[in-house]
Amino acid sequence: MGSQADVTGIAPPRALMLWTGILAGPIAWAGDLLVRYSLVHWSCGTQQTVVLNVISVSAVLLIVGGGIVAWRAFQQTSADAPSDGGHPIDRSRFMAVLGMLSSSLFALVVAAGAFPQWVLDACS
Repeated sequence: MGSQADVTGIAPPRALMLWTGILAGPIAWAGDLLVRYSLVHWSCGTQQTVVLNVISVSAVLLIVGGGIVAWRAFQQTSADAPSDGGHPIDRSRFMAVLGMLSSSLFALVVAAGAFPQWVLDACS
């Protein structure tokens, strides 16, 4: 069975692309929070606070990657497809937009969580 195309003849983006765009942000944020909090004691004891910054920058890069995947999925949908229809291409457009918005939000959340460690001393 080939790829399913909607009535316009355009095949929707693959589900992996859509879910990657949606889930990259929350997963990277949770990983960033978990790893940074678990390494604070060690990084302060060894004066290696740059590790915390590297972890936050890595999380933001993963989130941006998810946003790029969502953007590519968005580009694969037709411009006139509604985002509230019942066809697979319509759901794909909605999921791609949700992935871009989710990536933007979680990149902001990770940056907001990392900002105090840049301004204040993380080991005080």
